[in-house]
Amino acid sequence: MSKRSDTLIPGFEFSAVLDPHRRNSMERAINAVFAQHNQPLSVALIGWQAATFIDIIHPRANRIVIIEPDPDLLENLQRGLISHNLGSHVTVLQENPATARLDQRVDLAIFCATSTWFMEGDDYAILKNIQANLVKKQGATIPRRFVHLFELAAAPTEIGTIPVRFPRFSRPGEPIQIHSESKHFLSTDFTNGETLPDHIDDNIIVKPLVSGTITALRLATLVELAPDVMQTTSQGGVQSIIVPLREDVFAHANQPVSVNIRYKIGHGLATTRFSARALAETETPAWKHADHPVVHQLKQQLSNMIHHLDQIGRGSDLDKVVSYTIQPHGDVSRLTALFWTIDDEFRKPLQDIIETFRRDASTQLGHTPPDETIYDLMIDVYQQNRATP
Repeated sequence: MSKRSDTLIPGFEFSAVLDPHRRNSMERAINAVFAQHNQPLSVALIGWQAATFIDIIHPRANRIVIIEPDPDLLENLQRGLISHNLGSHVTVLQENPATARLDQRVDLAIFCATSTWFMEGDDYAILKNIQANLVKKQGATIPRRFVHLFELAAAPTEIGTIPVRFPRFSRPGEPIQIHSESKHFLSTDFTNGETLPDHIDDNIIVKPLVSGTITALRLATLVELAPDVMQTTSQGGVQSIIVPLREDVFAHANQPVSVNIRYKIGHGLATTRFSARALAETETPAWKHADHPVVHQLKQQLSNMIHHLDQIGRGSDLDKVVSYTIQPHGDVSRLTALFWTIDDEFRKPLQDIIETFRRDASTQLGHTPPDETIYDLMIDVYQQNRATP
């Protein structure tokens, strides 16, 4: 199911379809959704890449809608359906996936996203439209959640005497010097109807793990296709992006670096304006949202967890965890050290609380709190509910 030989398709689209790791992940996600239902589902396949999964969808669906805007691809899709005898209960529509509507919404919509941080193309607009106009309110979408990450990096900004300070896709296996751990910037959960502003303009504090000159950020996206089914950047056709800073910044290990992240959703790499500056410890801005409802919700959930630990006789174990983590250990954040230390049975519930707080703060405040801020909020709750360590 390819275009005519005289019509070009970007290479990354082919790799996204042909990558066996990616196809395996998509199949597991599709199987996971169908396993939750005891009856056939109605399914929308958004774009030609999603349509390549029709062979595993067709036997289990009572209605299939394929939405593809390109007339050449549409013609080839129709020929493929006929040649493989897959035409029954299948409707093919030539529509723009970002604006298409269905009178009868479907139980499951499948779309193959390929945009890191939703910078390139219409991925974000298409996913919003799927939620608004294509899938039922209680329906499922593959993929369902995106986690956007970045690292401080030292990438070349010139080759010989030729400047190359512009954003670009990274090459597979490209050796990039990384100066920090991977940091969470924001998440988009389409199961909760979350939306992003059209224009991103935010600051985040990062502490590099090593001393050196920082010239760029490396951006990546983790894609949650279905519960417990994740794709990394390399598995999803979603390439990492190298975004040079407007000016190089030298920072010592563990010195706070303020990073300004600015770009327009879906407008391409040319709209990015990323900059950074090294801070003294005394310059690190304080958290200004202590009275916001999302913070009160976090504190209430943490208080409930501490109360539960007291009830089951595990309060002293919590005291030991706090005593160990309240002082930094090496270059890892205190929040990371806490997750290394707590028992497995409490790690997942606490991670859920923290991730919900991060998503809510990003959506409602336009700012994702750094690990140290989250840890300080947690310590405040601990001290109010138990004792000062």
